[in-house]
Amino acid sequence: MRLVIVGAGGTGGYFGAKLAKGGEDVTFLARGAHLKAIWENGIRIRSAVEGTWQIKVRAVETLHDEPPADLVLFCVKSFDTESAAESIKSVVGPETGVLSIQNGVDNEEKIGRILGPGHVMGGVAYVFANIEAPG
Repeated sequence: MRLVIVGAGGTGGYFGAKLAKGGEDVTFLARGAHLKAIWENGIRIRSAVEGTWQIKVRAVETLHDEPPADLVLFCVKSFDTESAAESIKSVVGPETGVLSIQNGVDNEEKIGRILGPGHVMGGVAYVFANIEAPG
């Protein structure tokens, strides 16, 4: 399964790193200091349950040259929903699912207006995550 993670912060970083650790084909869409840190060191997870671990992952600044994804985990803050949805259009094929794991109540409708019907699913995550440092 080809996965794209949009939002390499606490939630997206955690779930994307777990999926990569499990052997899935994961690409992170990241920017700025997060992108640079991921390129240099991968993603570092510090967990009360799993301890501290780090994994090298693939990260890109743009998805324009990427093949369609099977699933996009959409993990950005609500105020970035529209711009993030625009940024993933090139990897959303006819069968691509987009799973929104965001705060807020109307994000799926916003994403659906940009990507078209039939792609977007709402999700809930019970994970306490924060960003200690880029990556």
